[in-house]
Amino acid sequence: MTAPFALELAHGRAVAVAVDDAVDGNHPDERVAAARYRDGRAREFLAGRRALRAAIAELGLAPALGPIDADPRGAPLLPPEVVGSISHKATLAIALAAPAQGWTIGIDLELRAPRATDISRRVLTPPEQAALAHLVPDEQRRAVVRTFAIKEAVYKAIDPYLGRYVGFHEVALRDPRADAAIVEVPDAWGLEVEVACAAHDAHWIATARARRR
Repeated sequence: MTAPFALELAHGRAVAVAVDDAVDGNHPDERVAAARYRDGRAREFLAGRRALRAAIAELGLAPALGPIDADPRGAPLLPPEVVGSISHKATLAIALAAPAQGWTIGIDLELRAPRATDISRRVLTPPEQAALAHLVPDEQRRAVVRTFAIKEAVYKAIDPYLGRYVGFHEVALRDPRADAAIVEVPDAWGLEVEVACAAHDAHWIATARARRR
């Protein structure tokens, strides 16, 4: 299991905490809100809020931060001076926070190990599939997971502008093999999107930020 950690990433401050039964560090109203969920999902909700609260505190933002609830689409509701995003994976919850400077942000946490089920057709566009076709199967599956993580972070960053489900084939990486990923989104969205992805122990940590052009 990856231990809790804090990192300075391309798009903000990230803090990861363990998903467990503890509620220390949560606002009482967050514990009430967590009762909407069952078992593990409630613990993830609380852990995500602890992580986000810690990331915001490390940035010195929103010192009087109250309970962090969720908007109708599941994103954390925050004061206007800060933006944030949350992700969970197994025993770990991670949050990304940054000052509100005209960008929205997203984060995704994925295990780097290849998935047992092939998700390449669901996640990759035909050009992305072609770009990875020469890789040996194990490397190809890892690259698919990395691409999946980046796209998930993008979807969270762009959701405040689109407010709808976005299919995996609506967003593409110009070269899914490249360390410095360049993301392409439809011109009609009128959005500027930046992405980054880093390996940390057993996980990929992907982040994205978006704004109107």
